Amino acid sequence: MPLPKEEQDFKRVSAKQKVYDTMKKWIIEGQLRPGEKISDGEIAALFHVSRTPVREALLQLELQKLVKSYPGKSTVVSEIEYENIEQWYAPMACLQQLAVGIAVDRAGKENVERLKDLNQRFIEEVRERKDILGIFEADRNFHSYILSLAGNEYIVDFCNTLWIHIQRLEYCFFKDGSSLEESIQDHEQMIKAFEMKDSFTAALKMKNNWERTVVQIQSIKNQHKFR
Repeated sequence: MPLPKEEQDFKRVSAKQKVYDTMKKWIIEGQLRPGEKISDGEIAALFHVSRTPVREALLQLELQKLVKSYPGKSTVVSEIEYENIEQWYAPMACLQQLAVGIAVDRAGKENVERLKDLNQRFIEEVRERKDILGIFEADRNFHSYILSLAGNEYIVDFCNTLWIHIQRLEYCFFKDGSSLEESIQDHEQMIKAFEMKDSFTAALKMKNNWERTVVQIQSIKNQHKFR
């Protein structure tokens, strides 16, 4: 395979990734609030990098609709669209239902054991409740493993994009202290469906898992608990 002769700037690439990952985390957690202006100069100074990796990170965040850029004016954090959350959850539920149906047929005993381990980690995070992002990560790892078993890279890519917006919204949901015991039960019932090679039940439980979250978030929103 022919390679470019010019040297690759790996330091710049890693700087961009560091800035991107950190800013995404800040946006999800609300440390960078909706509508807040972002100064690429201040970010560059904070990370001790040039403005180039910062601008590249902001471009990636804009492609994912986490920030909005107004040429010649400013870049701001995007608003959270509380009134239309189905735009993320409806496609996510469909994609995950499709994936779990495929995954059940492909999974072996070792895969089921891995799902049990991942769900146990989710249970521990939920009940300890020390780190909200730790709950996100544990839940996402469980679902991501199912996606990997399905073996469809397009489903994975679409879900990864949707997950960013869902996590941003759900940060408010998890922070509120709402019970996640039913999510644990959904996971456990999905695992049983894997053991029984029951793709229909697995898909049904996956659908319930995502739709219940929408109902709970709508309930919290109606109680004016979002800020």
